[in-house]
Amino acid sequence: MWKTKRQYRGRVASMAAAVALAVVVTAAPAGAAPRAATTEAPTVGLNLMLRAEPWKVVQTRRAPNGTWDAAREVPQFPTLQYWTTVVDAGRLRLFGLRYSGPMSMQFVQSTQQPDGSWPAPTPMKGLTELPISSDYFQTGRTGAAMVNGRVQLAAIDPSGRLVHTVEGPDGSWQPWGAISAPPGLGSDKFFSLATAEVNGELHIVATMWNDGSVLHTIRHANGTWDGWGNVMGAAGTPSPWGWPHDVVAAGINGQLQVAVVNNSQIAVYHTIRTSDGNWGGWGPIGRQILDQPFYVCGADGANVNNELHLVFETCNDSGTLFHTIRHGNGSWDKAGYVQGAVDLSPWRPVADGSAVGG
Repeated sequence: MWKTKRQYRGRVASMAAAVALAVVVTAAPAGAAPRAATTEAPTVGLNLMLRAEPWKVVQTRRAPNGTWDAAREVPQFPTLQYWTTVVDAGRLRLFGLRYSGPMSMQFVQSTQQPDGSWPAPTPMKGLTELPISSDYFQTGRTGAAMVNGRVQLAAIDPSGRLVHTVEGPDGSWQPWGAISAPPGLGSDKFFSLATAEVNGELHIVATMWNDGSVLHTIRHANGTWDGWGNVMGAAGTPSPWGWPHDVVAAGINGQLQVAVVNNSQIAVYHTIRTSDGNWGGWGPIGRQILDQPFYVCGADGANVNNELHLVFETCNDSGTLFHTIRHGNGSWDKAGYVQGAVDLSPWRPVADGSAVGG
């Protein structure tokens, strides 16, 4: 079991895979029969797309009543290194990074069809390829959000910077633009990021590789960016607190909810940035919802019916997944064992991912 950055880096490199989670309004699992048309409000469920070793993508859906669809492989996506998702006009769209040559990586996209199938991914028009970095394996970690009807996407480039793009009305993408680096962190690199739409603006929460900071910024509707703010400085530092390596962000009722995973046992912490810009203190999620200690490798979450759904994966050899909900009154459900509700035994889920709410 890893407890340091070095151990974590070795584990991730050996896994060479990522878990991607997605929430979708009406999309069925790949291969499912089309659902009948309805004039009622769409049913919001939690749709998971899991990176499973060796290089397979598995999809399942949690319905609002808590039942899960049978898991299915999605054969179109096994070459993706990282991916993120949004719901656009009721359909799930995926944006991912795949190898395009021996020393470069290419961003591609696909949209789930009404019958649940996925077309083969195609290049994202207007985006240049990212060179492969042998020194920094986080290249291409990405997050996306629908903001005022357009997709905005942020990613980590080979130098460890954050870059950003926006999809145009014709489906082409603006060239990558670098997001200014946090002051005082020198050559430090971004390690993980999460994106969310809050009140018509893009919020990014990110962790740093060496410094271990948890940072936050906003892209306003006019295209300007706020300077980076230190979440730990505003929300405090909980105990125990190790090295943060994964982050979740979701906009809910005009507030930004954030969860951070670090390399202490069951160290999954949650905080809220209110609409006036103030941060609440961290709450220790793991201690509230789990009956025994685990080391957590990755987490993801999304707004589902104005509640935060959180899924996290432990660092044991079976890739155990847990699911919980934070309700509007601030209470948390006890963590449910995902593999107890849906058969994932043919696959082993592994860490890192993205989520979207619909």
